Amino acid sequence: MFIQRLDPEKQVDAYNTQCQVLYPWEGVVTPPFGAAWAIVRPGESTKHHGHQEGETFFFVKGQGSMRIGDETHPVKTGDVCFQPPFNKHILTNTSETEDLLFLTVWWEDLGLWQGKEETSAARPERVLVTAAPPTPNGDLHLGHLSGPYLAGDILTRYLRLRGVEARYAFGTDDNQSYVQFKGQQLGLSAPQAADQFARDIESTLKAAEIELDLFSRPNSSPTHVPLVQAFFKRLYDEGKLVEKEAPSPYCETCDRYLFEAHIRGRCPHCRAVTGGNSCEECGRPNDCDLIDPVCTHCGSTPVPRLFKRLYFPLSRYEKQIREFHLKVGMNPSLRSLCEQILDAGAPDMAVTHTADWGIPVPVPGYEDQTIYVWCEMAPRYLSYAQELDLALGRADADWSRFWKSPAAAVVQCFGFDNGFFYGIFVPALLLAFDPEIRLPEAFVMNEFYRLDGLKFSTSRRHAIWGREIVSEVPADVVRFYLAYSGPETEGTNFTREEFADTVERELVGLWQPWLSRMGSRMARDFGGVVPSTGDWLEDHRRFYARVEALLAEAAAAFEPRTFSPQQAVRAAIELVRSARRFGRAEENWQRVPGRGEERRTGISLELLAAKALALITAPIMPEFAARLWRELGYTTPLADFRWEERPTWVPAGQKVSLGGAYFTSLAETFAESRQPVAS
Repeated sequence: MFIQRLDPEKQVDAYNTQCQVLYPWEGVVTPPFGAAWAIVRPGESTKHHGHQEGETFFFVKGQGSMRIGDETHPVKTGDVCFQPPFNKHILTNTSETEDLLFLTVWWEDLGLWQGKEETSAARPERVLVTAAPPTPNGDLHLGHLSGPYLAGDILTRYLRLRGVEARYAFGTDDNQSYVQFKGQQLGLSAPQAADQFARDIESTLKAAEIELDLFSRPNSSPTHVPLVQAFFKRLYDEGKLVEKEAPSPYCETCDRYLFEAHIRGRCPHCRAVTGGNSCEECGRPNDCDLIDPVCTHCGSTPVPRLFKRLYFPLSRYEKQIREFHLKVGMNPSLRSLCEQILDAGAPDMAVTHTADWGIPVPVPGYEDQTIYVWCEMAPRYLSYAQELDLALGRADADWSRFWKSPAAAVVQCFGFDNGFFYGIFVPALLLAFDPEIRLPEAFVMNEFYRLDGLKFSTSRRHAIWGREIVSEVPADVVRFYLAYSGPETEGTNFTREEFADTVERELVGLWQPWLSRMGSRMARDFGGVVPSTGDWLEDHRRFYARVEALLAEAAAAFEPRTFSPQQAVRAAIELVRSARRFGRAEENWQRVPGRGEERRTGISLELLAAKALALITAPIMPEFAARLWRELGYTTPLADFRWEERPTWVPAGQKVSLGGAYFTSLAETFAESRQPVAS
């Protein structure tokens, strides 16, 4: 007789349960299903997870709460619960004293997969797209452009093609200590440095065809400072901030409290060299408790002194933040960083610093302190929404139109070094301020872009400045390559040689000749007028399906929750490669006079591919796409067109004029500029 008993010695941790596998039963039987006893300890929850198997829970003892998707129901002894494949679920033991015991049975059935694929939710009517504010202590280099600034522009342009009222807004981070520090190096006041570099940044964004609905200067904004101070005062008045006296580094030589730009040392978490308050390398925050710290002004070793500051106790909001993370779209790098920090214990975050540059703390007794810029960051995004409405001339200007309406959404773009702040700190501050705020729908986070294998660095003169590169190369081509090689899920590397080789191989070598050859065939065989389709062959049907699939692939790459310019560019590249192969094969029908109907279908399909290329490249290469659209004979601007799920024909009878020079080789352009451009 074969008998297994519930045995603590056989239990292992799985999905945060104590699990004892029953089937397959080693040496006895391997049925077409698996089964196990599972125990959730009092007050604990299973890991939030989903899998390809169907699964059933048979509850044997205890009580709990079962959540599948957004639905939650109580469960108790005798209940049975089925989870379809891929449905995210979590089980919580609601008892404080009794284990929750259940039998789980799972099996794989491909028939159950039908209709269970994740699909995009209905798009909101309006979306506020933001990017991390650049610090005006220097101009933007190629590494900056490759990250949040280009990403936000691409995303905004795509959403508009989808008919969404998408607005792209950000501004400069003027109150950063790094602005004051840079100004002192240049003999400028902090406001002078901020103004000078903000003008440079705005010029670079325009040169790179990054179009903003709002470029905000916080200290001259009609909404920023009042909203930030009101936000801070409300948190303080409601007891959301706590006063603590704690040791902080102090430079006796400079007679200065040290934080952020004013101190340097090694990270207490990863030991990398870093500035104060956050580590660029590992992404974790610190309270300036650095290893081997030095004052960046004089090089002296600081001494600890007690300072009274206001702190935000982040741990109070851990449960809400973890709940938020179940819903928000973000990549595995950001998700794992957030989980690492929360699992280590959410820290109390200092939200004031003793400084003479920044927004004054609106609380008596803190007149010599300013609001920490990352605390300022939370209301900054409310200010963007309100200032944007004012700029649009709305009489009812209010940040809640984007931040509280179910018809709206927010998407934020930033780099890995800001991941903790956007993923945990800012959402917690917003929830503390107003629990009804609708937190971002998605985060778009990039890793670091390197130049010739090393980080971009202004101080080491290791940089290619944004305006310099777009003065050498058309902005569309720069945007194409940054999307192609950008650091989405891992750090990537820029070299002029690889840039030139990619442009030569793809744009000059394939896109240019395909479009030119198609234009010549149109002029020769059809007088430049789009023919109606004729007879269809199997190759025609396959090519149409290929175009349709690549459009869908590009659309998925442009959606906020699955955003990947790399994949969108590669869909465009594959579209051209497929169309070129198809077009060359179709030319063989010139040998057979009786195949005119098939030739009409073939050229119509190639034109359809060119139209799809214009749509896919519109968010990434707006000037090229607009030109291609015009040459396909459309008089309505591409910006007023809408994305197509199923591609429709370039209308028969429409005059097209494809041809000319779309792209040129970069080899000669870069011949005299092999070294990084620096100032």
